[in-house]
Amino acid sequence: MKKIYSKINKKKLLHIVFRPSKKKQRVDISPDNQFMQVSYLNLNKDKIFIPHKHFWKSNKQKKRIVQETWLVIKGLIKVFFYDLNDKYLTSVSLKPGDISITYAGGHKIEVLKNNSIIYEHKTGPYEGQKKDLIYLKNF
Repeated sequence: MKKIYSKINKKKLLHIVFRPSKKKQRVDISPDNQFMQVSYLNLNKDKIFIPHKHFWKSNKQKKRIVQETWLVIKGLIKVFFYDLNDKYLTSVSLKPGDISITYAGGHKIEVLKNNSIIYEHKTGPYEGQKKDLIYLKNF
């Protein structure tokens, strides 16, 4: 797992890149304090999750941020990560099974193979590009 921190605020986790491992059954990737919670599950046949549901509850946060993951299913992509001040931090190529998680800061995708398939997940409610994102300049 690669954790990418801000250069401005050294303790601020901005991004995580996770590559699957067949050695562990479960890895909770996200820190508990993040809106976006991601876990890796490597399960064997006949594993059963007891039926359950999640429920609405009040929380202490009065503000929210849209956090996002990109999970590569097929192909190859390159993800570029940016700091809180929009300055470039690093980039990583992702192959099938790899996931990038952005908690804060910017990010960009460059598709490296035709017919690449990724799943994008984000926290909601998502109110669209005009209300929930800012395009970076000078990248």
